Amino acid sequence: MQIAWLRLSFFLALALILQGLRLFLPMIQGPVQMFLIGSLLNAVMAMAVRSTRTRWALVIGAALPVGAFWQGQLPVLPMVPVVALGNMAFQLAVFYLRGRGVFAAPVLKAALLYAGTQLVLDLFALPAPLAALLSFMMSWPQIVTGVLGLLLTHILLRRTHTLTEHDAY
Repeated sequence: MQIAWLRLSFFLALALILQGLRLFLPMIQGPVQMFLIGSLLNAVMAMAVRSTRTRWALVIGAALPVGAFWQGQLPVLPMVPVVALGNMAFQLAVFYLRGRGVFAAPVLKAALLYAGTQLVLDLFALPAPLAALLSFMMSWPQIVTGVLGLLLTHILLRRTHTLTEHDAY
């Protein structure tokens, strides 16, 4: 159990560092930044839940939107719980699904994020450009970054030999 906590701590620190790349790499703008960092963060969330084999890894999914809000990447506070829910659903799907079924995780995450975003937009009068940006960010790009994150996870876990035969995807 101590090894799981050590790994969990490592993945939480790694996720926060990767999320902070936005601040240190300002030359990477907009969609490129979203796809690059989003894919890396999805990989970290998936790796954390796969390698620790504990649902405590959900802490990472819950912490990331708080960090994104503090950094100004998530411009509306009510989006924090929406993104946390999407991240944790992604992680739970990765935890429970095996084989190719794991690729349902990014679709689930995107659906929850998009629906939650629409709810936030209905409840709060946000400017049209911000509403359009949030709707875009929380739609199909989440599927792309989720799939890329899962592929990266598969490669990394294969290389470190922590992926078992029945976990392959």
